[in-house]
Amino acid sequence: MHDLNQGDAINRLIDAAYAGRLDRRDFIKALAAAGVTAAAAHDMAEHAAQAQSVQSAQLASLKSEYDYIVVGAGSAGCVMANRLSQDGRSTVLLIEGGGTNIEQEKIADPRIYVRNFGTDTDWGYKSTPQQHLNNRVIVAPVGKIIGGGSSINATVWLKGDKADYDTWETAAGPGWGYDAIIRNFKKAERYAGGETAIRGGAGMIATRKPALGHPVTQAFIASAVGLGKREQIDINDTASVGDAAGQQDINVDLNMRRISAAHGYLLPALSRNNLTLLANATVTKLDIAGGQCRGVVATIGGETRRFAAAKEVIVCGGGLQSPKLLMLSGIGPADHLRQHGIEVVVDQPRVGANLHDHLLVRLVFSTKQALPPPVDTGHAGITYHKSNASLAGPDIQIFGRLNAPNVPGLKPDEGYLTMPGLLKPKSRGTVRLTSADPAAAPLVDPNYFADPADVDAYVTSVEFAMAIGNGKGFDGLRKDQVSIPGAKRAEIIGYIRANAATYFHFVGTCAMGKEATAPVDEALRVRGVARLRVADASVMPTITCCNTNAPTLSLAERAAEIVLASGPVAEALPSPR
Repeated sequence: MHDLNQGDAINRLIDAAYAGRLDRRDFIKALAAAGVTAAAAHDMAEHAAQAQSVQSAQLASLKSEYDYIVVGAGSAGCVMANRLSQDGRSTVLLIEGGGTNIEQEKIADPRIYVRNFGTDTDWGYKSTPQQHLNNRVIVAPVGKIIGGGSSINATVWLKGDKADYDTWETAAGPGWGYDAIIRNFKKAERYAGGETAIRGGAGMIATRKPALGHPVTQAFIASAVGLGKREQIDINDTASVGDAAGQQDINVDLNMRRISAAHGYLLPALSRNNLTLLANATVTKLDIAGGQCRGVVATIGGETRRFAAAKEVIVCGGGLQSPKLLMLSGIGPADHLRQHGIEVVVDQPRVGANLHDHLLVRLVFSTKQALPPPVDTGHAGITYHKSNASLAGPDIQIFGRLNAPNVPGLKPDEGYLTMPGLLKPKSRGTVRLTSADPAAAPLVDPNYFADPADVDAYVTSVEFAMAIGNGKGFDGLRKDQVSIPGAKRAEIIGYIRANAATYFHFVGTCAMGKEATAPVDEALRVRGVARLRVADASVMPTITCCNTNAPTLSLAERAAEIVLASGPVAEALPSPR
């Protein structure tokens, strides 16, 4: 069996066995047929069988109370469930609205991740018409599966810039500065290149660098260097990335299989008797009484059940769903809650506010001849840029792509892309309820481009991306610039308004902070309600200058440290005034 096909088969078998869709005997036989040694197959089968047995037993006799309840098995929720159950002393219930079938092809193969959008593995949210993007409705994918966004994203693994975490430290204290984040980034990462001062070599998520030999990758990096960038062989092994150019990492194994938070954190923990995964169950409300969160109310197969939390409830729903659940439970802007007939528990205007995200456009260039086939996930390098030299860190990110898929009149192998992203938008939007019905989608309004400063920064981004695509590194490949050749400012702005789309990096809607008006404090405790925390991308006060999955995992690792060190909160923090 070819090595790639062998790895593909083995990974599918592992996922199926952990999910209980393959019994022990058939699992061992299938592993042997795939070339796995008898001893290794036995060990793998033992662990998978134990996990499946434990979870089946626990689901058959669900308790009414657990020490910790984690809401959402996305990136952050998988981390929290693993770490809170690790010492075996606390019982943990992890509730996920989606399913467990991560062996299906559209999830396992990161090259086809977009096939998840608008399907059963995506909550299917959309934005309101965006006034400054030609009133377009922008899709807002949110993973509806264990692993959450890490199960349906493009598997880009970047840690960001020191300036990102300097900003977090200003907002929420030294526990959220660069040193704390890097320590936890290393916990999360198992980099194929080994451990360094700021890279992890023994963590939970396997990461590696895609091949550098493709001519488009070489041309991209050479063009960026020709425009004044510094070639950085390992883009994640530097504190500041503002002038770096190189190849980004991916959390994909050598067999081109995604390594999501579910694979890295959740599956290995499912054999623990103190961890219960309750999938296909939706938490509809937090059970709050007497200033404390006492548990959650969930819908399971059409039935409503209440689960109590002896210690804490930790909400890990992400940038769109965490504020939705808080508001459904009476924590949010009082007037908005009353509008939907929801009793106000805490008047918190900033729950659901501060929504921001990354925007991306594609610039297409045709080639003189057909290109070699794409390798790995198709990424062809990355560079960072500052739209203003006075900025502490970069506000622009530009990716290359090895081909040009879905371009009318152009075969995919007859073109390449440069893709500029706006990393530090000043525009802020909101997440709001459309009704008190938990099943109703939230009203998502990122308010893209509302601040004119974002337009200026993004024009600079597109101009630099065009310069890279037209740079000397591409002279041997490039035929023409297909997208807006020779464009001036007005045409660039028009192109952005007509084509920009989300990276689906929604953050900030339950932002942490030292000030009393922040929805959650430095320890991620919800102000005004005891025994309740939020730990996911929604607590980021500002977005990172990179794709947010790795920073979210690092944040969740830090959150787990805080929870385990502090214990439950007995009294409510003061409500905002």
